Amino acid sequence: MKLTKEQAEAISRGEEIPVDVEGTECVLVRKDIYAKISGDVSKGRSDEVTEEDLRRQLVRSCESSDWNDPAMDIYNDYESVITGTKNHAR
Repeated sequence: MKLTKEQAEAISRGEEIPVDVEGTECVLVRKDIYAKISGDVSKGRSDEVTEEDLRRQLVRSCESSDWNDPAMDIYNDYESVITGTKNHAR
C-alpha cells in the first residue's frame, strides 16, 4: 500500500486514515494505537490509554458531531438551563 505524503504525516501524528478495500470501508492506524484500542500488545494486554488519547478522541468526536455549531453553545451551560437561573434567549 502506498500512502500520499499527507497520509504518511497523518499516521505519524497518530491520526487514522479512512481506506476502501474492495468496497469495504476500513481505517488505517498505527500499530501502537491499534494495540491500545484492542488491548492486545504482543499477545499481552494493555489497558494503558492515556488521558491525552482520550482527549484527542473526544475532540475528534465533537468536531465530527457539529459541536462547533453555534446552536450547540447552550450545552456549555446546561445546568443553568435546567434550573432556570440564566436567560438563554438568543
